[in-house]
Amino acid sequence: MKVDKEYLKQLLEAFESAERPTTNIRELEAKGFHYDDDKFVFHTDILVDKGYIESFAQSARGVGYTMMGNGQRGWSVVPIRLTAFGHDFIESLNEPNVWAEIQANFKESSLDTISSVAKDLAKGYAKQKVKALLEAAGS
Repeated sequence: MKVDKEYLKQLLEAFESAERPTTNIRELEAKGFHYDDDKFVFHTDILVDKGYIESFAQSARGVGYTMMGNGQRGWSVVPIRLTAFGHDFIESLNEPNVWAEIQANFKESSLDTISSVAKDLAKGYAKQKVKALLEAAGS
């Protein structure tokens, strides 16, 4: 399965918009993410692997599932949180122009590359803004 970066961004935004410090698969389902879909499992596993989200599951994988012998998943509703690393990433992606630049120029890049580029672009835009503010204050 290919990584759908737009879907990953939407998932991160769903975690960020949680009303409490943690969310769970039921709350994510209410936001349109069907937790038993292969696409959801694949992408949340990637977010766990990369350290963007953290699950408090004791004996389950990813965001709260166990694999049965027949290939089916058994689910537990466990707390899941967006990590500090995940917050930094989604905040960088949501800076003005960053996501558009990534979509235009880095669409086929790895998630690691996109994370690095997003942070670099966000910092670059912030530096431009600071420079403009300083120039305006000096005139």
